[in-house]
Amino acid sequence: MRFFITIAFAFALTLSLASCGFTPMYGSSGVTTSETVVAQLSQIDVRPIAARRGMVLRQQLNEKLHPAGMRNTRYDLQVRVSQRTQELGVRKDSTTSRANLILTANYILWDGTKRLTRDRVRASVSYNILDDQYATIASERDAEARALKQVSDEIRIRLAVYFDRNGAPQQAAR
Repeated sequence: MRFFITIAFAFALTLSLASCGFTPMYGSSGVTTSETVVAQLSQIDVRPIAARRGMVLRQQLNEKLHPAGMRNTRYDLQVRVSQRTQELGVRKDSTTSRANLILTANYILWDGTKRLTRDRVRASVSYNILDDQYATIASERDAEARALKQVSDEIRIRLAVYFDRNGAPQQAAR
């Protein structure tokens, strides 16, 4: 009897998930692979971002938003990036041995002069602070690259969700 109750519960749970409008975000049928969403993402022009990390982030966003090349642009994406370091581990001699690099990106998506959406994305990655200065710099650069990848992935996902939920915004009459 208990077996049948468990099966009935699992079946009811499966039906409730199917009827609630749940769609996967990743995979071959997810939000980020929808043809209409991909078409909208390919129309985004990523504006130049200040500093070296900004140039890297812009390149990553362009690669993720325009995998088949940029089409005629309709939207502008403005991104501001800030970075801070949080020291974590402390050795007996009061020097730091581990740190978190916290990268924050504020972005705004524009359709001409109309702001469509804005949000903040944050990534936190850890790295070791070693005795060798060169190794520490290499470790910090690697952490920055990982954080930039996380931020670019998250921005793309959030923009895809925005376009999936809101559809293509209507072009304003000019």
